[in-house]
Amino acid sequence: MKDNILIISFLTILFGFFVASVLLEDRDISLSERRKLASFPEIKTGSQWNEDYFQELDQYLIDQFPLRDEFRKMKAYTQAYLFNKKDNDGVFQQNGYIFELDQTLKESNLIYFSEKLTELKEKYLDDTNAIYYSIIPDKIYYLQDSIYPKLDYDKLITTLKEKLPQEFNYIDLFSQLELDFYYKTDIHWRQEKIGAIAKYLVESMHHNYYDSPKTSVFYRDFHGSLYSKLGLDISTEELIYLTNPTLEKITMWNYEQQSFEKLYQTEKSNDVDPYDVFLSGATPLLSIENPMSQTDRNLIIFRDSFTSSLTPLLVESYNKVTLIDLRYIATDLLEDKVDFKNSDILFLYSVPVINNSRILK
Repeated sequence: MKDNILIISFLTILFGFFVASVLLEDRDISLSERRKLASFPEIKTGSQWNEDYFQELDQYLIDQFPLRDEFRKMKAYTQAYLFNKKDNDGVFQQNGYIFELDQTLKESNLIYFSEKLTELKEKYLDDTNAIYYSIIPDKIYYLQDSIYPKLDYDKLITTLKEKLPQEFNYIDLFSQLELDFYYKTDIHWRQEKIGAIAKYLVESMHHNYYDSPKTSVFYRDFHGSLYSKLGLDISTEELIYLTNPTLEKITMWNYEQQSFEKLYQTEKSNDVDPYDVFLSGATPLLSIENPMSQTDRNLIIFRDSFTSSLTPLLVESYNKVTLIDLRYIATDLLEDKVDFKNSDILFLYSVPVINNSRILK
């Protein structure tokens, strides 16, 4: 009798999940995982009918499984509180912040990074004003008294100084940042905290920093990318952007979309990553001209996503700011798109990108 009850209960649960999977509408994105979910694969015939279809179908069934978010949370809570596992999917929580583990310094990638910057100098940067580079530390650098391992940051800095040509001038950001400059649930820094960083960078490039008063605008409650990896319930935090009448008038030319866009894309509130409010997120090439500029100096930044929130704090100090993201555009394609002459050049990359620099094209 007892065995029969177990069998019936098991079959009932299976049938219930099957009915739910049929009746429930498929979701396009997972806000908790901050990614697009797989849709039902197109049925293929002939030579296209192969194992690829079944792999796509398998991914679809996993992504659209009923109560997927609840099962992810159950797994995370079980690992954290039942098995006392210190991290989940390479992230951990301490002092109210979520941190990402990346304790292995990849020296070959540091060499690749320095070679990529040297290649760009030799190919494009002979007629520029000056070349600068700076490193944005990941926030675990500022975590004190932690049992978790950290990268050898001193070796990272020393290696780049040794490998890069002498024309590259280093601007130290490690001493300028603090832990509370970063989001608690995301890897990025908070725009409302980095006004002094923008000023420090501009003045380190021997230029006057122009900064008219700005208003803090609360954008939305925010759960960052690390929250989705951790899987535990943590309070949302504020995502804030800084603006003023000048920044509201300035537009940027998006080469990929072939259109002018505002610096702040507030319509992206329901996208997978709300951080895309800053400069429309991941974009290969942007050009921002300031018609109200008090200077004729131009700045070209080779950058990653950290620079998206920093750039609006820089544009008032330049006549034109060009942003190049080599994760999405190949070096050789820049020749016909960017005029490098008589510009200040800044390579501004975060530690995770430098340590995984083979993503640069």
